[in-house]
Order: sequence, then C-alpha cells, then structure tokens
Amino acid sequence: MNISKDILFRIQNCYARRLDSTDGDALQALLERCTDYIQLVCGTPTWPSAAQALLTQVPEGKGSSDKFVIGIYADTRNLIGVLDAIQNYPASDEWHLGLMLLEPQQRNRGLGGQLYRAFEHWVAQFGAQYIRLGVVEQNDQGYRFWQRMGFEIIEKKPPQRFGQEDSIVLVMKRCMATKK
Repeated sequence: MNISKDILFRIQNCYARRLDSTDGDALQALLERCTDYIQLVCGTPTWPSAAQALLTQVPEGKGSSDKFVIGIYADTRNLIGVLDAIQNYPASDEWHLGLMLLEPQQRNRGLGGQLYRAFEHWVAQFGAQYIRLGVVEQNDQGYRFWQRMGFEIIEKKPPQRFGQEDSIVLVMKRCMATKK
C-alpha cells in the first residue's frame, strides 16, 4: 500500500495525513502551542528546530520510509495534533509510537482515545500486532491515559536526558488483539 499525503483515517470532524518537510512551519507552530508538554518532558520551552527534528530523527537501523509523522487536522488548514511512529520497530510486528500530542484546547474531550484507536486500526493494515511507547515518569496524566488504552508497563528504563530533564521512562506495550 502506498502511503502518501492522502487521508489515512478520520475521527470526529478531523482527518489524519502523513506530514513531510513542506509541513514544517505548521508543525512547529503546533509544537509551540504545546509548549506545556515540551516543558514537562524537556524542562525547556519548544526549541526552534523541534519540528525539523520530529520530521527527520529515526532510531538506529531505521530509515525515513519507516517513520510516519501524522498530522491531525480539524479542517484543511488547522493542524491540531500529531502522531510520530516508527513501523516494525523494535520488532517486525510492532510499531513504536514516539509521540501523540494534541493542542491544549483539544485535550480532555475524548479525542485522544478516538485518535489512538483510529491509529491502531490503521497500523493493523500493515501487520502490526503490538504498539510500544515510552512515557516519562513525571507525565502522570499521559501514563493514566495509556493505561486506559490498555497499555502495560514492560520495562522501567534508568534516567535519560531529554533537553534539561533527566527522566525515567516507563516503556509500555499493548497487544492489539486485546481490545478495550
């Protein structure tokens, strides 16, 4: 299946499409509106090259074709959220969800759960059996959200440096055959 800038999936009155370098300005603006999250994780406001980093950084052994930065749009112009995922990582039947972020006024309205479920349904088309992610320990709200989505802690990593913060990362995983 060819994955382009076409609509990948829809939720509520929103749609999702794959972002690329031409979307950098809109993505940067979104990340700046979400500076509360960046501050929580990194201990700093959103840095000027955050969008570029999100669009291009991949784990060792993976390439740009494995990376999916997916924009969530309320209409044709308003980017309200983003997902960052790596296919077949760290195993061939897993996808790593590096980030799922909605702008502040879109949070706590049920959109996040719908977004995750639509994403899960979409990646199932590509053979995904598991979704893996990491939550920094200080992100209590994020941790509770992922628990509600059916994720379980599989590992607790020693402190890692994110910006100016040293954070313990809770690695969580969900078997997609377990529906919630």
